[in-house]
Amino acid sequence: MTAPDRFGSSDASANTATRAVGIDVSKASLEVVILGKDADGSASRSMPNTEDGFDMLREWIDREVEVGLEEVHACLEASGGYERPVARYLHEQNLTVSVVNPRRTSAYAESRLNRSKTDPVDARLLARFCRREAPSAWQPASSDQQDLKDMTRGLQGLKKERNRLKNQIDRSSNPTVTGSLQSVLESVNEQIDQLEEAIDEHVQSCRGLARKQELLETIPGIGQTTAALVIAELGNPERFESARQAAAYAGLTPAHHESGSSVHRKPRLSKVGSSRLRKALYFPAISALRCNAAIEAFGDRLAERGKAKMVIIGAAMRKLLHICYGVLKNQTPFDASLHPGT
Repeated sequence: MTAPDRFGSSDASANTATRAVGIDVSKASLEVVILGKDADGSASRSMPNTEDGFDMLREWIDREVEVGLEEVHACLEASGGYERPVARYLHEQNLTVSVVNPRRTSAYAESRLNRSKTDPVDARLLARFCRREAPSAWQPASSDQQDLKDMTRGLQGLKKERNRLKNQIDRSSNPTVTGSLQSVLESVNEQIDQLEEAIDEHVQSCRGLARKQELLETIPGIGQTTAALVIAELGNPERFESARQAAAYAGLTPAHHESGSSVHRKPRLSKVGSSRLRKALYFPAISALRCNAAIEAFGDRLAERGKAKMVIIGAAMRKLLHICYGVLKNQTPFDASLHPGT
């Protein structure tokens, strides 16, 4: 057990019901800080980001804290997937695990006037953030869900590369360069076709995913590819309490900027959330404004109020995600009568 004098005392408002653990994750290592009963005192250690390192981490936390592992709350930043294995491992060990958006912790660091940025400092900041904010618990995706997410993200990457190559070909005036780029473009197109086929096979091989895709495709404007992306990025709709919360996750809620009587900027999408989900809904929303009666009526009402085109598209994206959420949450096909254009 940890000696009592290892932990100081200054944060009287700290929640001492659990022990807060901050883990700064990199490809090769984990920098870990455990806060004690009081927020000033801490214990720290660095471990490899490997299965053996995870075992070391669990054993060390078990020795350092004075409570059971089920009363430990570990906080990690989303870091391109490097955090996923250790988060899953700790979740399986009955710790509460939170994987937070780096923007949240960055804003928290600014609020504390942090001037240094090192792995140990970041880990301590994560532990303090965990103690103060008590972020919501993370739930690992099923293997089928995670595989779908990896595949759809790979598809998005290939399509981004295809667009880059097309732009480069358009700008090139050298026949040799153009020929080489065309050859690469053909290969990328083949890979896109193969991955789209693999995604469809994967979805159809899993009853749960297939059912979700079937439900989403009842929504005018949502096709097979978009349905797979929404399923992959939105995850289990049960983790959101409302459609508005799901929209906030995608960064599709309006951000207002008003102060006093003189500062009144136009609301705009917050864009604090899943950029992949937002991008997946952009063109479907444009399509839905033409072919989905509920969203078309909604868009017409906004146009009558003088709203700009991009404002209408953003609102249509948000409403389309609300509909996707409702269809998945209630496990019922799309019903236009339930979504009046208001």
